[in-house]
Amino acid sequence: MTTAKTRGFANDTAMLQAVMAAMDNLPVAVGIFELEGRPLYANRRFQELHDLDNRWQNEDETFADVVADGRMADWKEDPIAYFERLIRKLLEEGSSITQVEIGDKIIDVQDVLLDGRYLLSTQQDITARVKAEQRVSYLAHHDPLTDLPNCMRFAAELAKLIAESRVLRRQFGVMSFDIDRFKDINDVFGHAAGDTVLAELARRLKSVINEDDVAARLGGDEFTVISVSDDQPETMTRLAERLTRVMEEEMEVDGRSLRVSLSIGIAMFPQDGADAATLLANSDAALYRAKAEGRGRFCAFNSRMDRRMHDRRVLQQDLRHAIKRGELMLHYQPQAAVTGEIFGFEALLRWHHPTRGLITPDEFVPLAEESGQIVEIGRWVLNEAGREAASWSNRLKIAINISPIQFRQDSLVSDVHTMLLETGLSANRLELEVTEGVLVQDFARALQILRGLKALGVRIAMDDFGTGYSSLSYLQSFPFDTIKIDRSFTSKLVADSSADEIVRAVIGLGRGLNIPIVAEGVETEEQRAFLEDAQCQNLQGHLIGRAGPIAQYAGLTEAEDIPSLSQIDTDEFHAMQGSRQR
Repeated sequence: MTTAKTRGFANDTAMLQAVMAAMDNLPVAVGIFELEGRPLYANRRFQELHDLDNRWQNEDETFADVVADGRMADWKEDPIAYFERLIRKLLEEGSSITQVEIGDKIIDVQDVLLDGRYLLSTQQDITARVKAEQRVSYLAHHDPLTDLPNCMRFAAELAKLIAESRVLRRQFGVMSFDIDRFKDINDVFGHAAGDTVLAELARRLKSVINEDDVAARLGGDEFTVISVSDDQPETMTRLAERLTRVMEEEMEVDGRSLRVSLSIGIAMFPQDGADAATLLANSDAALYRAKAEGRGRFCAFNSRMDRRMHDRRVLQQDLRHAIKRGELMLHYQPQAAVTGEIFGFEALLRWHHPTRGLITPDEFVPLAEESGQIVEIGRWVLNEAGREAASWSNRLKIAINISPIQFRQDSLVSDVHTMLLETGLSANRLELEVTEGVLVQDFARALQILRGLKALGVRIAMDDFGTGYSSLSYLQSFPFDTIKIDRSFTSKLVADSSADEIVRAVIGLGRGLNIPIVAEGVETEEQRAFLEDAQCQNLQGHLIGRAGPIAQYAGLTEAEDIPSLSQIDTDEFHAMQGSRQR
């Protein structure tokens, strides 16, 4: 078949030749068929996409002729049935948009009926894009090291199962477990060996659970299993015995033989918890009891294990008075371009407890969210960070995290507006960081709030990208100003090829959507160099600067011109600069 196939068209004029030449150079495949399937025209890209020279051997053959000779065998469905269905739709509606799979290609097809007699088809090979989106979507729901569902996927599965079990009045079990003295493995043999142990644990776990069970890695060496099998709690006990037994077998790690043990806690729905938080807290309490009794064993929850829950309630009560007692404070961590120029800070909340000392957000923010105190605390953070940023001598930006619970408050947009008016902070210097969790429960309402915030002139960042439900669809629905790559991926750069793949995919996605990327948790020069090579624009982490009171960054905030890292007069940055120069 010649380039620019034109059976039935006059082709002896200069105009037609020029048009054909232009069509041949299009990046999109263009073909014209008679309705019975005889090809009339195909540009070069169309012929290459479908290997037409090896399909149509003469110009009088129809689509059915080619199929009958077996020259369309790489179609995923019967091509005659597809073509007949397409013609019916074109005759009824005049056009069709669909995707077809031919061999290992995924092709986006847009067809139009011309003059009631011809089919005009424009097509694009979207295989790479679709597979990249599928890969990113898969990794957003799974732990890349173990290929198990991650914590977000597990939370969704547990919530669904609780709702179903309430209706069906059935029991199910939750098992929480971790590796005894896993820190020692990392410290003695290195983190690569620790990752090998985790991957082997996941492999053995998959070998003992039932098909309907849900296993997940929650983070670190923390794993969980939901068992919906009948005959509970005996089924959970047998599963714990099998898992304990299979983990007693030696494993090879970097030429060494290691043997590890697990501590396991079990809780049952509904008797040990009628909601997800209580159920997980009680399986966790049973896990700690197993460790206290000597490790390498499993333990079922009972009411005597509620001491830890009591401690949580006491801490939650103390938190109610933290603002009025002046115990909350903000630390600030700088953000910089990959080339070194500081452009802003993220405000990070800390709690200085009168007896327990400095408490990190990981410990008390979940308590604040459970009790609803996070709304008042979030408003305090917003106002405190806004006042601080407004006092700086330059236009460094300030980034503030918004809790999903705080986000759902009707007053959020007005709270932000009031803060901007009272402090005089320019709206374009404020960036609000939200996780995709804010969009999950009521997407339409969340979108309305985001648009309201955007109307104020503030910037919106998607935080912890890739750790949740469906980040890609949310990027299509709202014009985020920034994507932040979660530190769980950044921390494994260079050492873990899966993390490298994820980070490159996210950076490429941001570049394609023209959304700047900030990589969190950058701690080494090797990570920075990787990110620069991958064309990531911005960084945050210990390599740039540790979070601390804003006074330690006075050289930044008091400067009329925003300096780069090399101009910051702190020992930490001098040391960092020195290590780079070496």
